[in-house]
Amino acid sequence: MRLVPEPGLSAADRADALLACLAAAGERGYIGEPVSQLEHALQAAARARRAGAADTLVLAALFHDVGHLVAPDAPVMDGFGVIDHERIGADLLLAYGASEALATPVREHVAAKRYLCARKAGYAARLSDASRTTLRWQGGPMPDAEADAYADRPELSAILAVRAWDEAAKDPHADVPGLGAYRDMLCRHLERDALTHDQETPPMLSIELTDDHLAEWKRDHRLVIRNPFSAQALARLRAWTEEVTAWPETPGKWMKYFESSATQPRQLCRVENFIPFHAGFAELLRGAGVRKVLTALMGEAPHLFKEKINFKLPGGAGFSAHQDAPAFTSFGQRYHITWLVAIDAADADNGCLEFSDPVEVYETLPQTAGGTLAPEVEARLAWRPLPVEPGDLVFFDSYLPHRSGPNRSARGRRALYVTYNRASEGDRRDDYVEQKRLHFPPECERVPGVDYAAKQSVFNLGNPIR
Repeated sequence: MRLVPEPGLSAADRADALLACLAAAGERGYIGEPVSQLEHALQAAARARRAGAADTLVLAALFHDVGHLVAPDAPVMDGFGVIDHERIGADLLLAYGASEALATPVREHVAAKRYLCARKAGYAARLSDASRTTLRWQGGPMPDAEADAYADRPELSAILAVRAWDEAAKDPHADVPGLGAYRDMLCRHLERDALTHDQETPPMLSIELTDDHLAEWKRDHRLVIRNPFSAQALARLRAWTEEVTAWPETPGKWMKYFESSATQPRQLCRVENFIPFHAGFAELLRGAGVRKVLTALMGEAPHLFKEKINFKLPGGAGFSAHQDAPAFTSFGQRYHITWLVAIDAADADNGCLEFSDPVEVYETLPQTAGGTLAPEVEARLAWRPLPVEPGDLVFFDSYLPHRSGPNRSARGRRALYVTYNRASEGDRRDDYVEQKRLHFPPECERVPGVDYAAKQSVFNLGNPIR
């Protein structure tokens, strides 16, 4: 195919040309794997689609290896495909009108393998024989300095998602949709207005901490920053929340939890583990903006530990007084900072957060058997509500006592809570999700007759989730 399309081609014509390139590879072997190039592409795209990924990432998964197919004269890896195929493929997609958000995971899927081999224990050993062979041609695991810089890429989550689908798309018996399932999606992408893509442009977060900010943090163990987002970015953030809210309960994916209220026997209370399935949230929560703030507050780089959206809908119950730190001890970590992003306004009527005076870092106050603050401790602390408006940010450490009242109003109160730990204490997000799914799974994954209450102090601390 032409590496640069003829001038004036419609989006449909350009889409058909790209799809035809994959179709022509129907019987072409995939560099030592038990599937063809086309089967590999279709399996990767199907996995992305089943994961609820944005169209952009589904298409990136579909076309991630297209560079192997369009440059017959390019140098090859001794029978294992085209050297630099990732760049060739990304350049082709850009030339045909794809967005940079689509091209980036394609361009980076080889670098992602090198990064994971350097940073994820056991990853290299799990690679297929063919993938280990190409790794040697591609430079091997990243050196530490290169991996450190790569970890700060704002698109890292999207890149690693495509890499995961790539590695898993090698099943000779898989039954997946054909290329026709992606034509309309690709046409829409190529004729898009790039500014309106739903998950391609995360709300930009740029905060310059002042001496006053740092003094507030040192004094209160809490920092409030009033809505740093643009109106457009805040609207996008709220739209993303609506998207995640609408996702169906699906075993093995995002985790939806419920409570009972006076008017609703089953009312949404929380969604967790959604960034693997939402590129926009992933880029925001792991982006350079929040990392810069957290590094200043923690004194070192952060790792994302867990993410959740709390829904205190009308009639929703309050959260008992507690410190977060005791719930995280099973993961060998001592210190965390949580970042709250207000999706809706919150005040005393609909159950805003209340904080006490700070306690010393690493000081755990007396608790009940369930992990909440002992009643006599809660009674002697001074509690102050913290009203917030949409887009406001609140950072607080894991030893600062907090609680919230019930929602007695007709207004829902949604808030994004994202918790980070110091990089020196390890990347334990995947471990947390695995253990929570095992010990306190969402209802759609629970085994009848099993008592999940024993682990509530770790995975359900202080909240009304049933």
